[in-house]
Amino acid sequence: MRFLYQPFEAKRKEIIEVEIDQSTKVKFMTAREFKSYKLGKTYSFHGGLFEESPVRFVVPFDSNWHVVVEKGTYHEPLEITAKCVLLNPNNLVRSSIAVDAPAEIKRLAFDNEDAAAHAAEISLASKSEG
Repeated sequence: MRFLYQPFEAKRKEIIEVEIDQSTKVKFMTAREFKSYKLGKTYSFHGGLFEESPVRFVVPFDSNWHVVVEKGTYHEPLEITAKCVLLNPNNLVRSSIAVDAPAEIKRLAFDNEDAAAHAAEISLASKSEG
């Protein structure tokens, strides 16, 4: 397995932004899960296959997080470059949704995006009145 990785000591609601130059799997996992990943054991992660850049992940809880960008398979490696940065919390930024995410996750993200857009419209209207 070939991959790029970057560790971050991140706090809840901070944003990890990853820029990739081509379609690939981007995975966000805790240090414990990353150790299992490297050893080829069962692990869990956030993320999946992303076709567009940048990929944004809003950190759900304080921990040491690892960003893993997979470089294809062992027998068919890809030349991929990636850049990761840790950004301050921002309520307007939402996590990117992977192409291979389950339908219920995509639906939930779409519903949350609509609700956030509606809330922003309401707050803008209330600010313009006063």
